[in-house]
Amino acid sequence: MLFRVLGPLEVVHADGRRADIPPGAPERVLSALLARPNTWVGVDSLAEAVWPESTTAPTDALWRHVHDLCRRIPLHDGTSARIASMHGRHRINIAEGELDSAVFEQLVRDGLNTLPIDPETAADHFRSAAQLWRGKPFTDLDSYHSRAEATRLTALRWAALDGLVDAMLMMEHTAGSVSLLQALTVEDPKRERTWLRLVEVLTHAGRPVEAEAAFRKASRVLDTPLRRAL
Repeated sequence: MLFRVLGPLEVVHADGRRADIPPGAPERVLSALLARPNTWVGVDSLAEAVWPESTTAPTDALWRHVHDLCRRIPLHDGTSARIASMHGRHRINIAEGELDSAVFEQLVRDGLNTLPIDPETAADHFRSAAQLWRGKPFTDLDSYHSRAEATRLTALRWAALDGLVDAMLMMEHTAGSVSLLQALTVEDPKRERTWLRLVEVLTHAGRPVEAEAAFRKASRVLDTPLRRAL
């Protein structure tokens, strides 16, 4: 993948060389475009994402950053500028397999669609999606769209992890599902769904002592009695 936004922004050329993207406004311009790949983004909307404190869109500065980025990032189809510009709008052209968030989303969708009929293949999709995640996306931006997109992708990641638990249980990999759920309670101790699944899996696995211990710990961490789903 040439463009990676699932974590700190990274851009690599086809030969593996890292693209040199200056920090600050140039990075934010590229991130804002990658948050809406293959979509025309108006100058005002783009400027709002890059300079949220500014009351006017600095169009000249924006154009300079776009022009400079075109020299620094991989060409589109190996021949043309990656970022297209027309009548006060800009668009970054992304092909299949070039942007990690798009690949990630497709893997999650494939996993969810495959889960009812082929849990082993679904688990592979979910694992591949999870491996692409390096951290919260678009942390360098503070716009409504970037926040919404980060929230959407984060929810998809949790859907993939929940799906992986389901797939493992369908394959009777109980120990693995317990280990994964325990790790997820550490990652986000306030996520009630994970605690509920952990207690449920431990109970059905004939491990009542561990289930009760997880139930009590969850109630302490959440500051409220965990709803039993047993």
